[in-house]
Formats: sequence, structure tokens, C-alpha cells
Amino acid sequence: YGAIADDNMLDTKAIQQAIDACEKNGGGTVIIESGTFDIGTITLKNKVSVFFETGAMLQGSPRLDDYTGEKKALIYGNTLSNVSISGMGVIDGSGATYWDDDFKALDRPEPWILLKNCNNLRIRDIKFQNSPSHTIRLETSDNIKFEGISIINPHQGPNTDGIDIVDSKNVFVSNSYISTGDDAICLKSQKDTVENVVVTNCVLESDDAAIKFGTGSHMATRYCTFSNNVIKKTRYGISLFMLDGGVFEHNNFSNIIIENGSRHTHQYPIFMDIDKKTPERNYGIVRNNTFSNITAVTDGKILISGHEQSRIENLIIDGLRLTVANEADFSQAKKPRGNKNYPKLATSVDLAPKSGVLTFGYINGLRLNDIQLYSSSKVNKEALYLEEVQDLENTNFKGFK
Repeated sequence: YGAIADDNMLDTKAIQQAIDACEKNGGGTVIIESGTFDIGTITLKNKVSVFFETGAMLQGSPRLDDYTGEKKALIYGNTLSNVSISGMGVIDGSGATYWDDDFKALDRPEPWILLKNCNNLRIRDIKFQNSPSHTIRLETSDNIKFEGISIINPHQGPNTDGIDIVDSKNVFVSNSYISTGDDAICLKSQKDTVENVVVTNCVLESDDAAIKFGTGSHMATRYCTFSNNVIKKTRYGISLFMLDGGVFEHNNFSNIIIENGSRHTHQYPIFMDIDKKTPERNYGIVRNNTFSNITAVTDGKILISGHEQSRIENLIIDGLRLTVANEADFSQAKKPRGNKNYPKLATSVDLAPKSGVLTFGYINGLRLNDIQLYSSSKVNKEALYLEEVQDLENTNFKGFK
């Protein structure tokens, strides 16, 4: 269809014509041959697979005028079924051209790859790099698999999330490496529930949160499992921000290694909080969540707090090995709000400055089992701080060695 590699000319039209021809013939495969092809917005179609040969690259245009549609995404798909993107190729977003020298965002494609109302979608083996914004945003979709992919963005890149899973169900992420400037994997419920998300055998790095629930939490996020993952270089290893009156329930985090180490002073291997963005909202519900076999190395603390008007219910932490490497001073700390634009409310509960490496507040039903804390030097904080915790069961708890 006329696409020519490595000529620094846009190949958007030729690649789109190939996709459209496949759809017209009832489905098929578009092959991206070895070489670099410069493109603006590409729209995926039903029953069409895009396969990258080894050495193939789609290079996102550094000119915003080459992107079309409301969001100006590089790759866009809506109401799709039986679609795949695969192969040992690269999709590059020319991200650095969309922020200034101080990493302040300019006008840019946002999100970079937008997939809505999809079913039976597969993304496999592809490397995504240098995204100008949120890398992949998945909305209102079902039966989605990401396998063996890489997402690599500069850690100073603004809002360069890895995968945002919004109002979607039955999403599987496995055997992947995600290193980003913002949340590596973020679950958001805006208009529908998020259910049955499985993330396993992945390495996740983020200058913010490796795993994040919220801050979009209007509905329920439930039955999600994160297991056998390595988390590195993060502000938050696992963070659950309940700010919009929804529900986080029946989620499991197991066999996870967490190493904090971002640009931020205060870091949290695990952070969980119930609050609200604005005074008129309702408090949400957090209940029946489990953390098991967690190993963490941090300068910070684990902070888990409900609210007087909505206590966390039935929280289990079973098997925790936490090492404080270099203790940070939290005496003047303020708890995170999930977004710097959300002001602290007069009604907020903030236990961040409390002296506890493990700080728990406003919980009904807390089960701690097999907890061990380590440090190579004296730690000034208490091992455990509790405030308004009812129905506590604490077995085999060992303080600092």
C-alpha cells in the first residue's frame, strides 16, 4: 500500500489502507516489515491483527497535527473484537518532543493508545517506549490479554502511566516489564466496576505507584489478583486510594517483592486510605482485602487508614518481611492524596506523621500474622502504631533485629 521504511515520511495512510482492506475482506493480518515507519493516528478494525517483524518500528509523529480524533491517540480502537497486536517490534512515541526541558507537559496525544469497548483483544511481545502521556488506556472492555510486553518511559516523563484499566473486566497482564514515570498499572472505576484483573510474573517500576487503585473509584474494584511480581524504584509499591465513594473488596496481593526508591522523600511499600476529594462526596468502602508473603525494602513506612465515618473492614496481612534501609523523617509528613491537585480536607484523617513503621488506623478486623521487621541501624519510629483499631489479631510479630 505504499509504506516505505526509513524515509522520514508519514506512512499513516498506507498502513490504514492495509488495515481497512483486511477488515473489508472479513479479517486478516497486517505485517509491519523491518524498518521504521512514521505515523500519526491509526485506527484498528475488527478481526484484524497487526504483526511486527523483528526490527520493525512504528514511530509516532513529533507533530501533534498528524494526530486525529477527540483524544489524538496514536493507536485508537473502539467497539472491537478479535484483534491483536504482536511480534518482536517497537512502537515509539517521540515522548520528549511533548514536554519541555523541565518535564512540563506540552500539548500532546493523550492518552497515547486508546482502546474502548473491546472484547477478545491480545497484545503480545511488543515493546512500547517513549510515550508522550498515558501509554495504554483500556476502557469498558472484556477478555483482554497483555503478555510478554515491555513499556519503557523516562521516569521523569509527566503522566506516562503504563496500563490504565478503566471500567473493564477479565484483564490479564503477565510476563511483562513496565517502567514508567507515573503509575505502572492503574485500575479506575468511573462508570462501571473493575473485576477479575490478574497481574502475574511481572517486573514493575514507577516513579509514582507500581500498582494503584484509584483515584477514580466511583464504583467497585473487586476480585483482582496481583501475584509473583517484583516492584522496584517506586514511591508506592501497592496503593489503594478510595476517594470517590466506591468499593475496594476481595482483592489479593501475594508473593510480591517491593523495593522503594523514587525521587520522593516519603515512600510507602503499601498505602491504603479512605478519604474523599471534595466535601460533598460520600466516603467509600474498603473491605476483605488480603496481603500475603510480601517482602519490602524501604526508607518509609506502611500506612493503612480508614476514616471515622468509614472504617476499613477485615484486612489480612499474612507474611511480611520489611527492611528499613535508611529511615526517613515522617514527623512533618502529610499523607498523599493521589493527585497533587486534590487539597487536604478539614475532615481528613492523616496518620502519616505518626511514629510507626507499620501504621494502622480506623480498622474493624485486622489480622497480622508472621510479621518480621529488619534494619541495619537503629530505627527511631515505633515498630507498630495503632489508632482506632478494633478486633485485632496479632500473631508471630517480631520487631526490629
